[in-house]
Amino acid sequence: MTAQKKHWYYGDDRTGGWVGPLSLADLDALHAAKKVSEYTLVTNADMMRREGPGGAQGVPYSRISRIDVDFVPAVEELHTARAGKSITVLSGPNNGGKTLLLKQLFYLVGHDGYLIACNRFSHVDALNTRQRDPHEHRRYYDNFMHSFYTSHQNTEDNELKLEHVITGLKDTQRETLFAAAKDLLGNNFSLQRIDPENTFSPFYVDMDAENLRYGSSGTRLLLTLLGILLDVRFSVILIDEPEIGLSPRIQALLARFLYNQEQRRQFCPHLQQIYIATHSHLFLDRDVFSNNHVVTKAGHTVSIRQVQSVGDLHQLQFNMLGNQLESMFLPSAIVIVEGDSDVTFFTKVAQLHIPNRKVAVVRAGGDGEMQNKLNVLKEAFGDLPTSPYRDRLFVVLDKRHSVNSRRIENQGIPKESITVWSRNGIEHYYPQDLVAQVFRCDVAELSSSSLESDPIEINGIRKSKNDLAQLVTDHLTVNHPLHPELKDLVSRIHMACK
Repeated sequence: MTAQKKHWYYGDDRTGGWVGPLSLADLDALHAAKKVSEYTLVTNADMMRREGPGGAQGVPYSRISRIDVDFVPAVEELHTARAGKSITVLSGPNNGGKTLLLKQLFYLVGHDGYLIACNRFSHVDALNTRQRDPHEHRRYYDNFMHSFYTSHQNTEDNELKLEHVITGLKDTQRETLFAAAKDLLGNNFSLQRIDPENTFSPFYVDMDAENLRYGSSGTRLLLTLLGILLDVRFSVILIDEPEIGLSPRIQALLARFLYNQEQRRQFCPHLQQIYIATHSHLFLDRDVFSNNHVVTKAGHTVSIRQVQSVGDLHQLQFNMLGNQLESMFLPSAIVIVEGDSDVTFFTKVAQLHIPNRKVAVVRAGGDGEMQNKLNVLKEAFGDLPTSPYRDRLFVVLDKRHSVNSRRIENQGIPKESITVWSRNGIEHYYPQDLVAQVFRCDVAELSSSSLESDPIEINGIRKSKNDLAQLVTDHLTVNHPLHPELKDLVSRIHMACK
């Protein structure tokens, strides 16, 4: 909204009509020439379009707030470009213009949208069961639109408080809200009477046999946010800093909940778009890079840059995490195995069965190198018993191995994190139907064949261990059953990553 945009009108006392369109700079010039006074009523094209020329009330010239900012690209262009996109994430430094951009977008969205502002803390005790006016959100929007141009302070109040959210939902929606909150928080929620023996008693929200008024602010913030998402009056929701009051774990769960299209359709099928302004890397969209945007401000210009590549996304995360590499690129777990075939096969198994975590599979280079590999990890991560990786570091050994497992324990690896296969070689743990497919034989024939030699020859077909590992991995899917020993190892790694 720059001083040069011609969308302002002032009231002519003689004719009773509106004169314009004029830029804000034009109005200021008329005021300097004493043709427009402090009390002359002014309006703009947006107010006039929504209220109609005859309904536009106008405000005194002196009450116009000055939002002398250029957006690049223009807000209207961004709004048009994001039409039909279910998620738009806005990130960037403090005072970069994210909140102002959200407000501008809300202005364009109109009555079908709702801006969840930062100041959404609320207390809830006994619930007021008054009937909700279905058109109250229109008054909220009109008041927002009016104050947007006239308020001389930056207001961040959220109109819908938790009490209004809970009492405004239908019973089925409230059940959906409580079920979603349980999935995210792990608590049980229900509606209970203050006096169980009185039908006319007021209600309260029960959380694990305790009144929600004693619950944490983060719990109330999450319920408020989820409840507004369920409000069928809104097809577009704009959220300023969804991470407020939420632990990193809940942030990550909420982000996955919001960005999962199937869950969104089940939870709030009426919701077409969500705009999010955030400082949390956990709310970045990692499935569609182009849904993320970097918002920065230089002088009177707010720039909005769309993320185009994985490099852009990494740089954005790097900045959001305080420029600390250790907060970004380390894997969730590390598995040390003995050979190249182990790396090939187990990397694919981890991708299939632990899909939402990065598991690094490291080759030790043979039995004798296991100690050296552990020493390298100790140098990288510090003393393993006190390292965050203590319970995330796993060692896998063949049945015949030269290193003493007790020596590995002495390095700081818990005994339960050391796996010794009951058979010698990872080849015994491949899905047998895939191995039989490679050698063009029946599965029963494999029991009489040696899989420990390199190369392996069966049925006149010879394959190196590395070639066999690659061929098996190429056809491996999540539907192939895991060998019980391998399944147990995957389960323990998965638990460590949670």
